[in-house]
Amino acid sequence: MHLNWKPNLSASALHSAEACSKFPDRVTDPQVASNVGPYAKRLGEWIARMSFPDTERFWDDLIAMGSQIDSNSELAASVLRKRAGASVAEAHSASLAGMITDIEAAFLQMFPKYMEQCALRIRPLQDQWLGYGQGLLAHLKRLTEKDLFVDECQVLGIQPILGGYGKAHLDQNLVRIEAILTNPMSELPEVVRLAWLVSQLNLDLPGFNEHLGFGVARRLAPLAMLPPALAAAEVLELAKCDEATASLAIEQWQIAVPGSVDLQSELAPSLMDWWEPYLQTRPEWSTALRALAKMLGV
Repeated sequence: MHLNWKPNLSASALHSAEACSKFPDRVTDPQVASNVGPYAKRLGEWIARMSFPDTERFWDDLIAMGSQIDSNSELAASVLRKRAGASVAEAHSASLAGMITDIEAAFLQMFPKYMEQCALRIRPLQDQWLGYGQGLLAHLKRLTEKDLFVDECQVLGIQPILGGYGKAHLDQNLVRIEAILTNPMSELPEVVRLAWLVSQLNLDLPGFNEHLGFGVARRLAPLAMLPPALAAAEVLELAKCDEATASLAIEQWQIAVPGSVDLQSELAPSLMDWWEPYLQTRPEWSTALRALAKMLGV
């Protein structure tokens, strides 16, 4: 798998806005909270008023497509067309573009040399990937299926706002990950997080989700790929593959937990209860996903 590393100002600015809007208590830089926060609140409230079918995917599209589209007017119109249709885009793209521009201006005022600084900040993770990435992917393929992995993807190194964060964007075949200089937890190195993120990108293919639907497969992807990512890391002596580490990853990596499942008493044990029989029987991955969906009631 070839990773194309790309820092991007717009994606980082919008990531900081999403963090301030959705996770204000986790924002580690008080200056970001005070400078970007008001614009982020305005955008978050606007998104809520618009009542889009999937608010989280709206933010995801805004950030990922923001790394690919230079014009804020075009970005706003493209995201609105995708999520709400042409008529909504025509009526509201100017307002959205203005809010994006305000967020970028506030972010750039704080980080005027962002592109240069981010390129330096992402270097430690690039070095870790050179050392361990291909080994992690080789073990992930051995543990799952070779067709599960993309041949190439984009990695957005973004400004650290939450002290460590990452997300896979299946629609755009890219991942974003905060460019932190050191591993915040020795038990879960950032290179393992990156391998876990890129391992999710092909789960939108029909062969893996045809019996689940894309929405379910997308929600399952971070959970389903966690045990194999930890198992691959364990082979390389980077992390352990057990309930305690899975529980820590779910909490620290902000993995969405199904509403009816308790993290400590149910989810991590359930993942291990699903993973161990999988290793023994090795069904097709699509079959394993259906079993996990049934176990978690997703």
